[in-house]
Amino acid sequence: MITCPKCTNDTQTSSLVTAQGEVMLAGTIATGPRPILAQVCTACGYVELYAPIQFAQRQKAHASTENVAPDEGDLALAGA
Repeated sequence: MITCPKCTNDTQTSSLVTAQGEVMLAGTIATGPRPILAQVCTACGYVELYAPIQFAQRQKAHASTENVAPDEGDLALAGA
């Protein structure tokens, strides 16, 4: 479980959905659009938005930073 950076309580993961469908992060020609996920604090309501890293992107990033810092998870910060 991911904890809230504001109050250290638990958060829940949720996708963002509107009447037109799921909210997506625009991609490039090489990478298509990706869904945006929200980490919502169950206590204070703080929300952080994330875009999941696709497997191909993760391999490419790992190859270019082979001896740098270890992976920090499957989510990349999209905005707050």
